Amino acid sequence: MDEHRRTVELILMVNGNDRLLAERPMLRRAVELRNPYVDALSFIQVRHLAALRRGDLEPDEAARIGRNVLVTVNGIAAGLQTTG
Repeated sequence: MDEHRRTVELILMVNGNDRLLAERPMLRRAVELRNPYVDALSFIQVRHLAALRRGDLEPDEAARIGRNVLVTVNGIAAGLQTTG
């Protein structure tokens, strides 16, 4: 989180705004509305990737989790749209 905070501070310093997307209120609102859903998908994706990396899953379960990872990739991409 420190890296995120520092990055936001530097972006605001460079563009002279007091908040991200200050000059694009409609886009800012769209991002704010999508973030909870994208964050939830990201959390699921991280958990599934960790399970796959452990390598201790049965083949059927690994295949199911692999499909879930692909679904989260698509969902995150759809949620980010032109903001990612």
